[in-house]
Amino acid sequence: MAKMQTLSEERAARVISLIEDLAELEAREDAEDLAAAREALADGEAPIPWEEVKARLDALHGIDQAKG
Repeated sequence: MAKMQTLSEERAARVISLIEDLAELEAREDAEDLAAAREALADGEAPIPWEEVKARLDALHGIDQAKG
């Protein structure tokens, strides 16, 4: 917060505007993620356990499960 005090009012306003834009973007992304999750759950298929997803991704990217 101390650095904000050293900025001109105009520059501080631009920084605050960018922070607000970022917060809005994150909120939109969260809403889209939630909608996608709800849609996936509504399609009736059984969820895939995380360990299975991780194993598939590791295999796809050539990561050895024994090494972690």
